[in-house]
Amino acid sequence: MESKSVDWIYALEHHLKPQRLIKTIKKTPYLSEVENRLEAGIGMFKPYFVERLGVSHTQAKTALLQLVIASDKVYDFLITTSKYQKEGEPIESIRRRYLKILAQFEMLLEDCGKIDSNIIGHIPLTLHSIVNVRLLLRQRLAILQGKIIIADIDGELCSLLVRGLQILISKKGLSRAEVSYTIAVLDTLNATESLNTYLVEDLLYQLDFNTPTFLNYWIRYSNKLLQDEPNLHRQIEILIGIEDRVNGLSPKEKRRCVVDDESICVQLKAFLKEKKRYVNQRIKLRRAELRDSKLAESGGRILFNLSVAQFGLLIRLFMENGLLLKEDIRGTFAHFAANFRTPKTAVMSAESLQKKSTDVEFAVARKMKGMLIGMVNWLNEHYNTPRDNEPNR
Repeated sequence: MESKSVDWIYALEHHLKPQRLIKTIKKTPYLSEVENRLEAGIGMFKPYFVERLGVSHTQAKTALLQLVIASDKVYDFLITTSKYQKEGEPIESIRRRYLKILAQFEMLLEDCGKIDSNIIGHIPLTLHSIVNVRLLLRQRLAILQGKIIIADIDGELCSLLVRGLQILISKKGLSRAEVSYTIAVLDTLNATESLNTYLVEDLLYQLDFNTPTFLNYWIRYSNKLLQDEPNLHRQIEILIGIEDRVNGLSPKEKRRCVVDDESICVQLKAFLKEKKRYVNQRIKLRRAELRDSKLAESGGRILFNLSVAQFGLLIRLFMENGLLLKEDIRGTFAHFAANFRTPKTAVMSAESLQKKSTDVEFAVARKMKGMLIGMVNWLNEHYNTPRDNEPNR
């Protein structure tokens, strides 16, 4: 049965070409044969579709796609007939036949959709039907654009809304489900009397308008609120407030704008969760910093007004000049780390201090040279002796 049920689709291109029909338009038996074959094929397709549906959804979807491809081929033939206008009445008759066939295909697709609306919803619209559908959607979008121009809505939000709908309407292979979703968005917004930024944000979230630009809009909005608040605990409160806001919004649509992406709900909540984790991590670091600072003060650590790198180099200079013995280098650095602190580091690691004493950057060495020269100059100024002024002998 499978072969017979789809053979007529494959034969369409051969039998319904404009050139062939023009030559045979007066041969009634030939035309009757083509039409009878088409009628028989259409009659067999619905039970064939049901049979494929019982086997697998993939096979049923493939069968419907074959039907859409066949319809698009006939539509191409219809457009091609404009090249044959000089043929007069014959070409008009052929055009009428094409339109009749296209209408039969649409009815067959609608009948299959009644059997399984989910599959038909994800099948692309035919070229024959999509023209009027796009015209309808663009008319509704124009009404919405006129409405939001005079409304108090954030410019970025307006732009991403209109652009997202335009992309969806112009999408190649637009499906029935996408058309239904677009109509739902347009009708919801057009039916709302007083639109404003806050309300549009909520409505698009409820309608699962999960475009990347809308997600980025929410991310920038959240980050802006956090940047304006230096207190980390208040930042957590802000993030919880955003979560509370979106948690209180009930979904208005089962479908979503970008079918292949996660819902805006899932994506936004994942962002907020990660953001809270990051802020909590910063709070823990702040607490550790305060704890270390108090520990340093209570532990009696002496403040050395150098950076850790400079302090490490100074200890190394003491060792290299014999002021400190090299017998227990690790123990020496451990002693300094345990009993001293720097302005920016309350608690130093002995390993880090020792490492920085050998991995010396040029800027650190230059700074230390300047300090040592300053010390020598101070000695010369305050403890100069007559012998220092004697020339070398």
